[in-house]
Order: sequence, then C-alpha cells, then structure tokens
Amino acid sequence: MLYLVSLGLSFKDLSVRSLEVLKKCSEVYLENYTSASDFSLKQLEKLIGKKVVVLNRDHVEIVKPFFNNAKTRNIALLVYGDALSATTHTEILQSAKKKKIKVEILHGPSILTAIADTGLSLYKFGKAASVPFWQNNFKPESFFDILEENQKIQAHTLFLLDLRPELNKFMTVKEAIDVLIKIARKRKSKVFTNSTFCIGCSQLGTSEQIIKSGAAKELMSKRFGTPACLIIPGKLADYEMEALK
Repeated sequence: MLYLVSLGLSFKDLSVRSLEVLKKCSEVYLENYTSASDFSLKQLEKLIGKKVVVLNRDHVEIVKPFFNNAKTRNIALLVYGDALSATTHTEILQSAKKKKIKVEILHGPSILTAIADTGLSLYKFGKAASVPFWQNNFKPESFFDILEENQKIQAHTLFLLDLRPELNKFMTVKEAIDVLIKIARKRKSKVFTNSTFCIGCSQLGTSEQIIKSGAAKELMSKRFGTPACLIIPGKLADYEMEALK
C-alpha cells in the first residue's frame, strides 16, 4: 500500500490517523519541492521513530522510488499542505493505478483553505496560479492571463509565490508585485497597477501568519515572512470588506 500523507501547514497539523499510518510503514519519503513548512526533519523522524528520505523533483516525478516496494509493503510519501493540492501528486495516483498499486490518501490543511483567514469567501476565488522566479531565458507570463480572466468574472485571484527550499530561496510579496507591474506595463494593461488593492500573506495556518492589505505599491514596503502568497481580490462583498478592515 502506498500512503499519500498530508503534513498540513504547520508541524502540529499532522493528524493522529497519519501518525498511526507512518508508524506502521517500512519506508517513509518526503516530497520537498512543492511547498515549505515549519517541519524539521529531525523533529519528524523523532516523532514517527524512523528515517525519512527526502526526495527532489526528479525523484518524485521521474524515478518514483516509493513505488519499488509498495505492492508488498506499507510505504508513505509525505506531502506539505494537502496531498492532492499539486498536479504532481494526482499524476502519482494515475501511475500507481497502472502499476496496480493500492493508494490511500490522508488529507490535511492547505493554503487553498487557509486563505479564508483573510476574510474573503472561498466560493469567490477563481483560478489560482504560481508566480515563478524569472530568469534570463525564462520569463513566463501565463499567470497574468489568469489574473485577467478572473477579473473579467469579478473573481479573487490567489498567486502562490515561487519557492526553492533546497536553496533557501523564497519569492517575496515585493518581488511578485514587481513582476506583475512589469507585465502590466509591457501589455499596457490596467488590470494591475501600483494602486491595485492587494492582500499579502505569509505563513498562513501557523502562529506566525501575517495578513496585510493595501495598494500594491504600499505592500511592497511591508514586511512578510516566508512562504508567502499574494491575493488580488475581484468584486468584494460588504462582509468581505468589513473583514478586511
């Protein structure tokens, strides 16, 4: 059996059921590139009483060592947030089915629900998108297309900011806003400007969470922790505006 175990947003989000499963697994792997949390590997290993093997992107998407013994033994793949929040993990389910490996999913808190702490209604969010680090030969703009689509239907937009835990590199709210402004100016778009109302968040779902709102230019000077996200609201209901105040 292969268990996809959600770690949630904070170390204490790990459920009793998940702990029971991990303690009976002979191999435990940790996917360490689609998110980041306050988990310490040593804390985790002490909690479950066994070694945890950390996997990079290639190991999760291509090599998939957690499949090797999953037909005859209990194997766990730990995932930050919720186990099925990223498309990578859905693909693992499809691959397991082809290999006739049984899979059980243990869900947990994720950023996709924690954003409700802002006071915005989850029902009013449109498509979410990731804002990646720009490089010399890699400057995608597809996330801006999603912002434009959501604004047309007056839906809120959640931007997940890029992170590379292995390099201790996390995109900041300031960097994300800077990229959005550059794209808007290039396209001569009025969807995003210095005065666009935004909500910046970091470490949602933890005791260290920060939520600040204001014009884009104002948020660029505010301090946030990591990991962070940026929300561009669509049409706000009265109760949402009251919550934001």
